[in-house]
Amino acid sequence: RFLVSERPGRLRVVSADGQVGPPVAGVPNVVARGQGGLLDVVLDAGFERNRTLYFCFAEPGPDGTNGTALARARLGDDDSRLEQVRVIFRQQPKVASQLHFGCRIVQGRDGLLFLAMGERYSRMDDAQRLDNHLGKVVRLTKEGAPAPGNPFVGRTGALPEIWSYGHRNPQGATLAPDGRLWIHEHG
Repeated sequence: RFLVSERPGRLRVVSADGQVGPPVAGVPNVVARGQGGLLDVVLDAGFERNRTLYFCFAEPGPDGTNGTALARARLGDDDSRLEQVRVIFRQQPKVASQLHFGCRIVQGRDGLLFLAMGERYSRMDDAQRLDNHLGKVVRLTKEGAPAPGNPFVGRTGALPEIWSYGHRNPQGATLAPDGRLWIHEHG
């Protein structure tokens, strides 16, 4: 079986023989405009035991703004719904843009989570600043807290969850054979 994300905000279970199941219930409200939507889903390394998954999506904000968000949930035993859905990280600031969400998740060998985020197109200069999440890769615990050992923990004016910065729009992410994070991006 496969768990497939669909940009309009649906998750589906697809069997190995290609049978597409109905949408999984419990996905939060998703902004599916421009490049936004439900953009990535990964299973926790212990999924067979705990049925935990993580997904990132364009989350609506106030006054037409939006931002990349990372949620944690449990897939119900019958695969029909998400349970215990909780947004564990929200990109700040939320902006009025339909472009460059990034939204790629990787779980490291140590269990920590990487989330790659775009600079939202109109906020390119923010990708070079450490006081926001635009154009950043963050590294988080499974609960969404800044990971211990992140490079900017304790630095005045820097957000402690930032792992790397200066990105335009990361659109792919994976672990290299040596366990290091590799990303590729648009532009």
